[in-house]
Amino acid sequence: MHRLIYWLAPLYTAAIVIASLIKNPAPPINVPNGDKIYHTVAYFIMALVWYFYFYTRYLSKQSHSAIRVTTIFKHWSRTIAIGAAVFSLLVGVLVEFGQEYIAVNRTMEFMDVLANIAGIILALLVLLIIDKIFNKQKTA
Repeated sequence: MHRLIYWLAPLYTAAIVIASLIKNPAPPINVPNGDKIYHTVAYFIMALVWYFYFYTRYLSKQSHSAIRVTTIFKHWSRTIAIGAAVFSLLVGVLVEFGQEYIAVNRTMEFMDVLANIAGIILALLVLLIIDKIFNKQKTA
C-alpha cells in the first residue's frame, strides 16, 4: 500500500499541474461555476493523497508501526494534516500564477484559489470526522 501512495501523490499532483497549464480541449460544462466544482474536488483529493503520503512516510520511519490505511485513519495527525494542506495550497497558488504567466489561453482567477482552499478544508474535515468515528468506536 505504501508503494502506491509514494507514487500516487506526486503523479496526481503532476496530472493536476499539467491539466491546469495546457489549453483545455474539453468543451465547457453548462453548470454554473462548474470549473470551481472541479477545483474543489481536485484539491480535496490532492490534500487527501498528500496526507496519506506524508503519514506513510512518517510511519515508514517508525520501526514498530505497520503501514495500514486503518492506522492512518485511527490516528489523526494535525501536523501532517497542516503539512498536506499547506503543500496543496502552495501547488494551487503556483498553478494559478503559472496560468497567468506561462500558459497560453489560461488566466489566473482568485475564485479558483478559493475553490482550492474549499477542497482542502473539506478534506481535512473528512479526515477529522473519520478520526472521531474511529476513536469513538475505540472508547465505546
